[in-house]
Amino acid sequence: MTNKVLSIETGHALGVLGLLLMLVIDRLADPAYAVQQDGADRLTGFLARRAIDGIAAVGWLVDRLPL
Repeated sequence: MTNKVLSIETGHALGVLGLLLMLVIDRLADPAYAVQQDGADRLTGFLARRAIDGIAAVGWLVDRLPL
């Protein structure tokens, strides 16, 4: 007997992952591309842009997964 409550389809799981990553990018976009006044702002912007690049890499890999 299988538990249908905890079973999740692959396509559904990848869709939820994509939505979560889009929300993360939304939160990172403001510090990544805001006007940077001092060193802390530049470091925050740099790290936010690298995190967005990492999320893009994860999305690229997920798109190429065989279903």
